[in-house]
Amino acid sequence: MEKVNVAMVCKLMPYYRLGIFQKLSSIDKHYEFSFFGDTIKKGGIEPIPYEYASAEGKERVRWIKTKNYLYRPDKLLWQTGIIKEIFKSKFKVFVFEGAIGHYPIWLFAFLCKLRGKKVIYWTHGNRGLDKGIKKLLRIVFFRWLGDALFLYGNFQRNIMINDGYNPNKVHVIYNSLQPNKQFKILEDYESNKIAGKKHTMFKDPNAFTLIFIGRLAAAKGVLDILKVVKTLKEDLVITNCIFIGEGQEKKGMESYCKENQLDDQVYFAGALYDEESIAPYFVEADLLLSPGNVGLNCMHSLAYGVPVLTHDDFRFQNPEVEAIEDGVTGVFYKYGDFDDMVSKLKHWIAKGISKETNRINCQHVIKEIYNPTHQAACMLTGFNKVLYGE
Repeated sequence: MEKVNVAMVCKLMPYYRLGIFQKLSSIDKHYEFSFFGDTIKKGGIEPIPYEYASAEGKERVRWIKTKNYLYRPDKLLWQTGIIKEIFKSKFKVFVFEGAIGHYPIWLFAFLCKLRGKKVIYWTHGNRGLDKGIKKLLRIVFFRWLGDALFLYGNFQRNIMINDGYNPNKVHVIYNSLQPNKQFKILEDYESNKIAGKKHTMFKDPNAFTLIFIGRLAAAKGVLDILKVVKTLKEDLVITNCIFIGEGQEKKGMESYCKENQLDDQVYFAGALYDEESIAPYFVEADLLLSPGNVGLNCMHSLAYGVPVLTHDDFRFQNPEVEAIEDGVTGVFYKYGDFDDMVSKLKHWIAKGISKETNRINCQHVIKEIYNPTHQAACMLTGFNKVLYGE
């Protein structure tokens, strides 16, 4: 059977996608995947080093460099090199990241249809918030100019089907990081019995420890985390908190800690990207608290065996929230209800679940679903349906 060449068109090449990009690049039966994207760092997103384009074996990413013009998270004016590839005969399928404000993709998809190429959108889809012209544009963009959708979660899939999309063309592919690497690092920490660092970070190293990883931005609710620590302290429940990340809220957070005597309960680790640097902090943590929403921070946390506390309104969540099983791999509080967040946290602490039990529960869903092998398999199922109706 002739090999099918697939062009995966990405605006950026984010480091968090390294695992799935490597997995797809290593496939050599029937499909061959090539990735198109810029090497720049934008919006605080750490890029994959371009050296991976020339790596060998399972480390390689089959990466063809492009250049973006006027790129912002919500807009893109132009991306070089893609039209040339559309008019070549090599690529039969083009996968685009589906964002309404990334205008070149509209043209690229239209040209693909003229050339008889298959178009798939890798996107969040409609979370139930689209209305009016935006909803209409998404229907035009995805249904009329696309052959299928790759979505991260079932919540979005159900909404898209209710909007009239063909269920056979809407595929959930989930998301992933590099869990095998994370598991191995965690095992090495355990086998080497490396001493904990909490005694150097906190006055009470034995206290229940929260963790947050991501941008320190107002939308992430990071100040609310400090308010939780303060509220619990007033109720004589001492908790520690580790923040991994940088952002515009950091100075205000540091001031809040000083004003409320929380310095000996809060530790700012800074921005970390490699798992070897991130792992030691998750080893010391008992629960990830993410008031704004969860995304790949949920994947990080569960892979290290740390449950997640976040809100319950999936319209304002990222699809990775579906990995949380309430009461097992984490807990949900009522959206917008600070008191309920504190109450649910108190209840979780009181349960006193062992780290080992949490680790088994949390890692199970990563091993079964949220990993590059399963994600790639879901994608291949989608490609087969688009090309062969299988």
